[in-house]
Amino acid sequence: MTRLTQTLIAEASFGKPRIGYYASRFSPSEIRQTIAELVIQNNMEMARALSEAGLALYPESEDMLSISALLAELEQDWQSAQLHLEKLLELQGANSKAVVWHHLIRVVRCQLEPQKALDLAKKAIRLHPHESTLQEELSSLGAETAEHTLIHASSMAH
Repeated sequence: MTRLTQTLIAEASFGKPRIGYYASRFSPSEIRQTIAELVIQNNMEMARALSEAGLALYPESEDMLSISALLAELEQDWQSAQLHLEKLLELQGANSKAVVWHHLIRVVRCQLEPQKALDLAKKAIRLHPHESTLQEELSSLGAETAEHTLIHASSMAH
């Protein structure tokens, strides 16, 4: 258990902990680890509060953006997850990671935007042509959008 986790849990036993105050004493990596521990302990409220404090302190941190995106995904807050992932890709630039693209594609799919997800998958494959998870997403999305197009065309014909 990280020192920050221990501190926050101890403070919580005395009332509402000053999460922002304590978070400012730790690095983005330590905050990320603490959020992961809080999620494992099913302390989602504190994990969310620490994520918000960490993002306020370190808005350009890949650690903070990635854990905040994962937390948003767990909570099915697809719009927040998408914003964090898009910012993470922007920060990573040409060094973007395939796993970030995969998460973004999945988040967009969860928002029922298959065409947008397909466009993202095509872009991701151009950057990471040998990533099997991205190839699988592209294939699945291609089939899904083709089926959607056929259903739409069929309904228009009737």
